[in-house]
Order: sequence, then C-alpha cells, then structure tokens
Amino acid sequence: MIRYISQSPIIPVIFAGLVVIIVLLQCLVKRRFLKVRLVLSLINTFTAVLLLVFFGEIEKKNEAIGNDAYLIWTYICMFTIEVAAFALLFSTIDFSITNEKFQKTLTTSLDETKLFVFLDKKDRVKVISSCFLANLGIEEGQALRKNFFDVIEEKYRIIGMNQEAALKNDLKKFFYRYDKRVQEGVKTPLEINIQSDDGQEGSFYFVEDPIFSRGSYQGRLLMGEMKDEESLMGMEKDLSEAQGELDLIRSRFTTLLYKTNDGIFFNNITNHSIWLNDVLVEKLSLNGNSLDAEEFYSNMHPDDIALYQNVLNNNRGGDYEVTYRYNTGSHYVYIKEIGQKICQNNTVEFCGIMNVIDDFRFEKTNTILDSIGTEAELMNRYKQLLSDENNVFMVAHFKVASIPEINEKYGRPVGNMMLSQYVAYIKSNYVTNNYIYRVSGLEFVAIITSYNRMEALKNSLRNEEKILHVSATYASEKVATEVYMGIAYSSDPGNRRETLNNAKYALKYASNPQFKSSYAFYKDVK
Repeated sequence: MIRYISQSPIIPVIFAGLVVIIVLLQCLVKRRFLKVRLVLSLINTFTAVLLLVFFGEIEKKNEAIGNDAYLIWTYICMFTIEVAAFALLFSTIDFSITNEKFQKTLTTSLDETKLFVFLDKKDRVKVISSCFLANLGIEEGQALRKNFFDVIEEKYRIIGMNQEAALKNDLKKFFYRYDKRVQEGVKTPLEINIQSDDGQEGSFYFVEDPIFSRGSYQGRLLMGEMKDEESLMGMEKDLSEAQGELDLIRSRFTTLLYKTNDGIFFNNITNHSIWLNDVLVEKLSLNGNSLDAEEFYSNMHPDDIALYQNVLNNNRGGDYEVTYRYNTGSHYVYIKEIGQKICQNNTVEFCGIMNVIDDFRFEKTNTILDSIGTEAELMNRYKQLLSDENNVFMVAHFKVASIPEINEKYGRPVGNMMLSQYVAYIKSNYVTNNYIYRVSGLEFVAIITSYNRMEALKNSLRNEEKILHVSATYASEKVATEVYMGIAYSSDPGNRRETLNNAKYALKYASNPQFKSSYAFYKDVK
C-alpha cells in the first residue's frame, strides 16, 4: 500500500520554501513585517526540513519493526505540510489579486488626485499616500491598521458628513457592516467635514471606489482632495456669482414670459399639471395660470382629444405641432400648439407656444358646423394617414353651391341650416371617425377610411346623384341647391401624398358647367 502513496520528502520542502519567498516579497511590497504569515510559513518550512533530514532514519526504523507505522505517520505529516503550504499560498494569491486591483485603480487615479487611502472591510488603513500623511502630520506607522476616522482625528475633529452634522462615532456607525450594502463598480462621492484646533473648517472630498475580489468585498479606495476654509470661501464666491447670473437669466425670462403677446405654456407630464401665461388665461377664459392637466383636457373638443394625445405620446423628443378646439365656456376656439418635449431629472415636460387661431373659426351658427374640424386639423389627420403606407382611404372634397344667394334671399340662418343639414347627412352616413373638415365657407373635405362606406358613397353617387341635390324647408319656404363633389383614392395611380390635391382637382372638374355630372373621380378625369 505504501508504494501507492509514497513521495519524495523534498516536495513539501519546495512548497513550504516557495510560500516563504512569496511572503517575504509581500513584506517588501507592503513595506511592513507580516508576522503571522511569515511565522506560519517558517514553521511549516522548518517541519518539512526536519522530515527531509530524518526521513532515512525513519525508513530504517520502519524496516526494523517490520510494519509501516512510522512511514505512514511520516507521509501524513508530509501531506499536512503540503496542505498548510497550499492554504498559505492560496491566501497570498487572493491578497495579491486584491492588491493588484488596488494598484491598477491607484495608478490610473494618480493624475487626478494626490490624496488617497485604501481601507479594508473594517475601515482600517491598509495603504495611505505620503501626501495624505503630510496633511495629517503623522507617520505611516501611526496610520496603518488603525480605523480611518481615528486617523483623521489625529489632527482634525470630524463635524459632519455630506453637509450633515455628524461626529466620528456617527461615521463609524454609518459604515458598520458596509459590505452588506456596497455594490461592485458603483462609485459614490463622500464629503467629510472637519475642523482644526484653531476653529478653521474644511472638508475632504473623496470619490469612493469599492474593491471586490471574486465577488467578495475587500475594502474601498478613497481618492480626493481637501478644501480649507479659504478655498470654501472661494467656492462660495463662485457659487454666488453663478447664482447672480442665474437670477439675471430668470429675471429676463420672467419679463419676456409676461410681456410677450404669445401664449406660452408648460405641460408637466410627470406631475400632471399645466402652467399658462396671462395671455392664454385671458384668451381661454381660465381661472388662473396653473391647472390640473385633466381639467385642461376636459375642455378640449371630444373629437380632438385622441388626436392630441396621439401627437404627445408619439413624440420622441423633437418638435411637434397640433391644432385642436378648446371650449372657453361660451364657444370653441381653435388652438395651434407648437412645442417640444424636454426630459430632465426624471421629469417629462412639453413646453412651447399656444396661439388662438381666429382665422380658422367661422361665425358661430349653433349648428353642427361649429363642431367639425378645420383645415389645420385636416392637415394633421392627413399626415397621420399618409404615415401608414398600407392604409387606403378616400378623400371627398365637396362644395355646396348657391349659399350666398340663399343668404341674401332668405337670410343667413336658412343658409346655415342647409349647410349643417347636408354636412350632418354626409357625416352620419359616409364619414368614419368624424373625419370631416371645413376648408372654406362653402367647401368641406370628408376622409373615409372604411371600405364599406367608400362603396356606399360611390353607389349613392351613381344612383342618379341623389345625395348631391339638397333641399330644405324653412317655415313656408322650400329651398334647394346643388352640391359638387370631387373624389380621390389614396390607391389611385401616382403619388399617394397628392390624394388631397387630386380630390380638389376632381371637384374643380365637376364644377365646370360643361361637365355632364356634378361629381368626378380623379382617376376618370386626370
């Protein structure tokens, strides 16, 4: 059995000697005597040498008694020496890995700072820069293996941390069991506020870099600089000057904000609030400058809210433009909103200019004409439809004729009644999603996205054009007029972005007295 486990006694000596050499080199690197490691490695080596010297005598004695008892005991000792050597070597390598990480971090940081200190997991000083020692007025031996905060108080009195009042014991409590919450790779700032014996105050400003080895926290490296009271006064002066410039900018901005004729708004999505300047407060008949977002949205025209929200939700940080109707209490006004999305410090805000566009608001009629969209809204909806290349839609551009003559003969209410009656008919029977817009006093555009409704309109036009003949009874008067319509499909040959213009061209063709019909499809007259 012994021949299977036998080995040369020189092997434990080699392992033990190698550990002694590594520990000695480590003492040179650390510039201090590692008593425990060195004593253990020397004892291990001495035992290995004794076994080597007396190994021959042990073999002879083993042969004399006729069994392997002495030899087995010797091999057990040799194996124990090797295990001890491996354990010491392993701990030495582990320390070397940690030290290598520290040295690498330190080397890359020397150009940025002159004060640095490496603390172990119990906040004891392992390495400290000579510059730091000079600042504290102590020798290296007075700092090594001592608590870092005790070392600072060799010269200064700790009075705070990160601008909060704190004493030395408070800092010790704060960093107790620090290894349970520190995260690898996360650097954090640390400010230690101090006071000298003569009452002068200052601060150490550190960047804390935790050091890990094989996922285990080994300590932390603090790198930074010191600011004395004079330096802090200089910083306060710089901050005061910066604050003065900021106040000047704020004053200029506030002056422009309240003196401009433009309507300026800030829509804070994060806290659901909207601020509007006095121009908008007056034009929109608001109760104040600040509103809850839901309160503001509740006054939008119901047909415009989805469009507005879609524009904001799809904004990725660039400029945007949208037009919608807003209820001022007595009637709807048209608002053109131009703004930009701003994201900062976890806050999302839309800000820009709101202009009330009276040019797009026709005279109030108390009919359906007051609630349909404008040309600006038409263009917004049209752009959205064009963005989907697979989307097929129809544009019907129609004009109600003879309204000026009807207004003159029967009065404007009759003319408005005829317009509203016809628009209501088209909207309820053919238009999808309320996509109907007034582009002039007599002209309207309907966008149809449902295939069934496209076919229904086409069949109605071809059925003796009944939908193009308008009649209404007002009191005892029966009034009639004609309607002209131009139709274009987004799938018509050519550029689909010209669909709106194509429908207008078809209307112009249908309005020609020489054309035999009151409607025209663009694909037939192009």
